[in-house]
Amino acid sequence: MKRLLVLLLLLYPLTAAGETYQWTDERGTVNFADDLGQVPKKFRKKARRVGEEDASPRVIEGGSAEPTKGKPEEAQGAKKSYGGKDEAAWRREFLQAEFNLKNAESELATLKGRLVDTSRMTRSEYLTIQNSIKVAEDRVKAQQKRLDQVRESADRFGVPPEFRK
Repeated sequence: MKRLLVLLLLLYPLTAAGETYQWTDERGTVNFADDLGQVPKKFRKKARRVGEEDASPRVIEGGSAEPTKGKPEEAQGAKKSYGGKDEAAWRREFLQAEFNLKNAESELATLKGRLVDTSRMTRSEYLTIQNSIKVAEDRVKAQQKRLDQVRESADRFGVPPEFRK
């Protein structure tokens, strides 16, 4: 019974709902991970959290020291808000939802791939994988539903298509 429980815990990865890290490897491939520990050591210094604003200073050319009067949002460079979120927040939300869906689909495919050869598998291992597949299918459905909710919300607030990438 303990082995079954341990196997279930190992097969069902618990995902943290918040941080996604992005880095580019030596071949130029952009990679994502849920945890900084999943990023290879040689890329950890260059890995950044998805959606985190670049903290480097920006030079504004042709600006004046005094705030402009008139249309404050456009003149002072304020970002347009869609449902209380700016462009970066919408991009981050779409990226996170799509990443979580792909991660869930990948986990499901891995589990289904393990059932290709059941000849060396005990009955309890087989049943454990079957149960894990059901959990993974539910997770895929939940992540798809979350992505659909984000899309529906974006449609309702008139978020431009270029923010959804």
